[in-house]
Amino acid sequence: MTKSDKIGALYAAAMTVYFLVSGLSMLFDVPTKLVRINLKAVNADGEIAFILIYCGLMVGIGAANIILWRLSKTWLYPAVLSTVIVASFILFRLVGSYMVGTVSESQASFLVIELLELSLGCLIIWRCGLIKRRSS
Repeated sequence: MTKSDKIGALYAAAMTVYFLVSGLSMLFDVPTKLVRINLKAVNADGEIAFILIYCGLMVGIGAANIILWRLSKTWLYPAVLSTVIVASFILFRLVGSYMVGTVSESQASFLVIELLELSLGCLIIWRCGLIKRRSS
């Protein structure tokens, strides 16, 4: 395994763990998670919808990363999936903020973290993925 493969694999693994842990950990304390991101569920259906959307999305992405990695035998495809998902989070966070007319403090903090994740993912895919393709 080359140095670039190790860096790419580390990024893909970290993002996979992030998606799985983030999705599963929310199940253990929904009200605290809702408060942390400044959301309120009006009733149990709202909480269930939040669990379905958030947990389903995050765990699904983590599982898809594992399956892609196993089938392709490379870190590149899970890294691309993770990076595209984070880019989508950024895009729709901005669209939502525009629609509402403001960027809240919690939205701004998520944007900063997601922009860092996106930048790192793009850099690793571009540098390490390109090196991997050239050497194949």
